[in-house]
Amino acid sequence: MPSGAILASTAAGPRRQARPLTNQGVGLLVMDSSLNAISWNDETIRILSYPDGPEHIRQLDVFLTAVIRARLLNPQSTQDSPFATEFVSGKRRYRCWIFHLNWYLRGSSHPALELLLERGSSGLLFLPRMAQLFNFSKREKQAVELLLQGLSNKEIANQMSISPNTVNTFFRLIMIKMGVSSRSGILARMIRASFSSASI
Repeated sequence: MPSGAILASTAAGPRRQARPLTNQGVGLLVMDSSLNAISWNDETIRILSYPDGPEHIRQLDVFLTAVIRARLLNPQSTQDSPFATEFVSGKRRYRCWIFHLNWYLRGSSHPALELLLERGSSGLLFLPRMAQLFNFSKREKQAVELLLQGLSNKEIANQMSISPNTVNTFFRLIMIKMGVSSRSGILARMIRASFSSASI
């Protein structure tokens, strides 16, 4: 596995040898439907293990699953998602973005949820760069930002004071500009952008 690899698989076992962490700026954590950690990037470990060093963690998957249940869930949430919208690590605050994956797959071992931890209070770090790269209009950029917040078509339409059909039109244009064929493709492209400073 190259030193710049993004995801660390649990397949390496509980005694995975520690390696220097690379700084990707955005934490990424993939979970199954039972909220067990499946894969993650180095920044996630850095954020969630603070102030302890990640080298002291013997089983990363067990540690991450415990943190998910103890610190990332918000039982008092009134939203559709039971996750907290913000995570505090030391003096830093991170916005929590939750995305549902592979809804068509059955079984608890499949990737079901993806969590992005972004430092700052609003707007994904990489959205302005993506908007410029793909020449999004102001309204297209707004639609993508609302999509990344997990809003439905109807909710996006309400937020933007437009019809759901207009929302669909925006996303068709966005997908053409990005060279993808689905909304999950938009998300995948955004995630890839978060780990690349030079190319998409």
